[in-house]
Amino acid sequence: MIFLTAIALVGNLTNPIPPGLDSNSPPPFYNSPPAPIYDSPDLYGAEPSVIALDLSTIKAKLYGLGFNPITSVEFVGGRWKIRAVYGRELRALEVNPDNGIIIADRPAKN
Repeated sequence: MIFLTAIALVGNLTNPIPPGLDSNSPPPFYNSPPAPIYDSPDLYGAEPSVIALDLSTIKAKLYGLGFNPITSVEFVGGRWKIRAVYGRELRALEVNPDNGIIIADRPAKN
């Protein structure tokens, strides 16, 4: 079976260029305008998207991980910026609003 597949592939590789095609000219799609990459509102808006978790759900997840109390919450740059105490240390967190995953966790600067 592998032998027959190899013969079919080699046979297709050795087919001549069809008549009427110039092998030195670029394909016709090179001259067309580029397709838009993303046509939507700002990805990093001032409020969470419609698929984002509720803030109460994110807070509950953080409480479950031991971040208590949560001292401040702000939505900036498409992420929740949260200050919370872990143990006895104030931490600065960045949380993904869509799934509640902590992106960054570092000591908070006063």
